[in-house]
Amino acid sequence: MHSRFDQFRATALGRQLEALLDTPSRYVEFAALSRAGVAAIAAVHDELALKFPEIGDHATARQFCGAMAAEVMRRHGHEVVQARGRVGGPLFSYGAVFSAQPVAMSYANVVERLGEMPDAVSAQVGRFPASLWKRKPEGTGFALVEHLCHLRDIDEVFAARVHAVRTKKLPLLESVDGSVLAVERGYLGQNLDDALAAFRAGRARLCQTFGRIKPEQLARCGLRDGTLRMTIEDLVRELLDHDRTHRLELDELAAELL
Repeated sequence: MHSRFDQFRATALGRQLEALLDTPSRYVEFAALSRAGVAAIAAVHDELALKFPEIGDHATARQFCGAMAAEVMRRHGHEVVQARGRVGGPLFSYGAVFSAQPVAMSYANVVERLGEMPDAVSAQVGRFPASLWKRKPEGTGFALVEHLCHLRDIDEVFAARVHAVRTKKLPLLESVDGSVLAVERGYLGQNLDDALAAFRAGRARLCQTFGRIKPEQLARCGLRDGTLRMTIEDLVRELLDHDRTHRLELDELAAELL
């Protein structure tokens, strides 16, 4: 899940919501609704409204619920097919609709999708007037310019991770808190066009690097935060999941601000 939820996830409410949403039986419910073309979050809407009425006035909590449902579905290989499927009710008006079945994607396809991200983001940016580039959404979320700066900088993080795994034996890969990075680097004060151009150039270099990695190298491992072993292929696929998260958040930002 996006690091912007790390602090909320550690709260009592965050832990309770995660316990409700992230279970094997929930995936079955989410997947069943996906086969019917219905937003996954609708599976738990009534239970959330009954057991957690306080989140009606807590935008971050509601956003976290949507992100948790997305994390469960992506973990099982489903892709977003509709960013805003209607839900209806006191808590959620819309939610992401996922593919009816898990999508098996080859490594080459993953790299191809990664290469398409700058054009996709540029199209989303084009929907926003310049007056809204630095407007933050309700709850926990990035302004448009912050999204672009974050995508640019996270590509550098992934480039460094993959380089370390290719050249060292089981290197330590430390997680990055994107929200902290946004404050430290002053994303809100940066130029959006410059950030988009830098992201486009950096992603092109990164995809070239990914495309040159030999199949036998893809199984090399790094150690995430001292506990989780991740292969190079895991890292590349994780970056695609990260892209999908931001595309969904950009759709949500547009729905709120435009």
